[in-house]
Amino acid sequence: MINKMEKQQLRKEILLKWKNSSKRMEIQHSIYKRLFHLNIWENANIIGLTHSKDTEWDTTRLIEKAWDQKKTITIPKSNSDTNTMKFYQYAPGDRLEITRKNIKEPIESSNKFVEKDRHDLIIVPGVAFSKDGYRIGYGGGYYDRYLADYLGPTLSLAADFQMQPFLTKESHDIPVQFIVTNFGTIYCQHT
Repeated sequence: MINKMEKQQLRKEILLKWKNSSKRMEIQHSIYKRLFHLNIWENANIIGLTHSKDTEWDTTRLIEKAWDQKKTITIPKSNSDTNTMKFYQYAPGDRLEITRKNIKEPIESSNKFVEKDRHDLIIVPGVAFSKDGYRIGYGGGYYDRYLADYLGPTLSLAADFQMQPFLTKESHDIPVQFIVTNFGTIYCQHT
């Protein structure tokens, strides 16, 4: 079983590779090209995803592409007291607030809450991934809690250097169903 220190070390190593990757834009372009041709993307009307920070794939392009295709985008608002989150609609021109962790989130009073089961797709962020869909995120467990009773499709975006041969899973970990990489799409088999 991987302990907390090992997770932190792996996170640190992958994020360093991320920072030092000279091909990040090329990899991102390849991942997005694959994503936009997947039926799961094409058929989705309501898509939940984070507004990216600098250590994540730039979701601005995904958001704009979705808007161009008349899709609805939702982004999460986290509650650090309960370590939970809710998704709110995010439309062109909507303002966001910057949290203590430098994450752009919707303003609850200005954005429309969207129920979990209304989502056709949720794109789950992460740092490291295994082929069976398990991931190491940023350490808060927000997505694992949110996805525990979500029945719709989930996917993550990953470069080859983010893929790991194996990640130890814990009882609360929720795997994604698909991982779109610069080399192809992985249809995850959960064990």
